[in-house]
Order: sequence, then structure tokens, then C-alpha cells
Amino acid sequence: MNYRNLLVLPLAVLLVGCSSQTQTHQDAKATSQTTTTAKATVSSAKKKASTTSSTSSQRHTTMSRSSKVASERATSVSNKSVTQSTATTRLAALNQQLTKALGQQALVPQDDGLTNGSSKLNIRYSGAAANYTVRYSVGQQARPFNAAAVADETAYATVTKTTYTTTDAAAKQVGYRDNQSAAGLPTVDLGHQITAHIDAGAGQRYIMWNEGRWSLTVHANMMNEDAGVALAKQAVATFEQVYLPAPQSVGDISFDAVSSGSGQLDQVIQWQAGKVVYQVKAQEMATAIKMAASMQ
Repeated sequence: MNYRNLLVLPLAVLLVGCSSQTQTHQDAKATSQTTTTAKATVSSAKKKASTTSSTSSQRHTTMSRSSKVASERATSVSNKSVTQSTATTRLAALNQQLTKALGQQALVPQDDGLTNGSSKLNIRYSGAAANYTVRYSVGQQARPFNAAAVADETAYATVTKTTYTTTDAAAKQVGYRDNQSAAGLPTVDLGHQITAHIDAGAGQRYIMWNEGRWSLTVHANMMNEDAGVALAKQAVATFEQVYLPAPQSVGDISFDAVSSGSGQLDQVIQWQAGKVVYQVKAQEMATAIKMAASMQ
């Protein structure tokens, strides 16, 4: 009997068993690692998807808010545009009827001088081509052109045309004052290289200066003398931006820093054009300037 072969056979079996167990352990370990890696990959994918979803949601919310704001702004601008368009159309329609009544040569303001309420602008006139007065008011509603009911509304401004027999007669009615008449009076700087003279007496105060063919006066009383200077400076600054019609010979402007109330038209701009004198009167200085500057 060969004992050597009998010993080798069990040893071979033992080695084969150990090798199988080792391979099984390695396969299990590899499988575990693969599973762990897969889980990590899935977890990472889920986290990335969650982050992407959250970012997308935030972007959507931001875009929604931006769209809402943009929409609200667009609506606001659109509404404002409609209001301005309505006001402009209202004045244009009334002016068309006014020039039809007074003649195409009639000068009328193309700006109603208002900051709001223009869509309810009403106009009533009296006179004819050579001499007329146009009253401007804002009512509870927009009324037909020259409606009788407009006469009961308080005018915020009037435009008047008066024709005289000669140009000299027209010029005298304007009341132009040259700067020589204020020589020797105290002065005040109004800015923009404009120096005015101050005439005071009997509790009243007048700030006077000249610009081109225009003489200008701002009235105040001694209790409100600073208001007079402030209004004069405001007028000078405004005339740097807004240009009034050039008088053929002379023009005169009279502003009042102390409103007399009760809807009085204390702000007056008038100028000569040949035998004609045009006059714009308003409750507010800015209104008078806007309307006079837009006359055509």
C-alpha cells in the first residue's frame, strides 16, 4: 500500500476547501463594497436632485415674484399712460372746438397747466376772434365744450386776447417797467446772474427785475418778505427751462407770493403782439407759466 498517496489526498482536499472559503469571502467583500458604492451613488444622486429641485423652486419663486413686479409696474405705467393720453386728448378736443369758434389764427394754450384732474378739464369762452376770454376749470365731470354749467365752476386760469387801435396803445396796456425806474433801490441776488431791486413801503414789498423784453415783479408783504424772494428765485429758475413767447415790443409778469385766496387769479403774464395784448392769469405761478409758454 502506498501511504504517501493517502497522505497527499486529504491535504489536497483541505487546501481546496480553504481556497474556496477565501474566494467566497473575497466575493462577499467585493459585493459589499459594490453595494456600498451603489448606495453612495444613489444617495449622492438623490441629494443632487434635491438641491437641483430646491434651486429650481427658488428660481421659479424668484421669477414669479419678478414677473409679478414687472406685471404690476407695466400695469401702473399703462394706467398712467392712459390717464395722460385721456387728458391730452381732452385738451386737444376742446382746443379744436375753441379754434373753430374763434378762428384758426386764435392763440390758445397747448398745455392746460395742471398736474392732475386734466381729464375733467372744462372750457367756456366769451367774445369773438378779435377779443375773447377763455375760462379753464376742473369740474366734477367733463362737460361739453362751452356748456352753461361750466360758468358755475371756479376758474383756475383764464386766457384773454384784447385788440387795440394802435400798437402804442397795446404797449401801454401791458404796463412794462424798465430797469431804470428801480435805480438806487436795495438789491437781492436771484441766481442765474439775475439781480433784482426791492421796493418796500406801506407794509408791502416788491421784488423787480428785467429779462429781455420782459419786466417782472413779485409782490409780498412785510410779514412774508422771505416768501417773495423765494418765489422770485423760483421764477428765475423756471425761466431757465421754459421759454415764454417773445413780445413784439414789451411783456410784463406779475406774481404774488401772498395768495389772496378764494380762487383769485393773482399770477399774471401779459405781452404785446402788434395791436394785440395776450394775458394769462392763474391761481398758481407754475400754471400761468406752462400755459403762456405753450400758446400757439
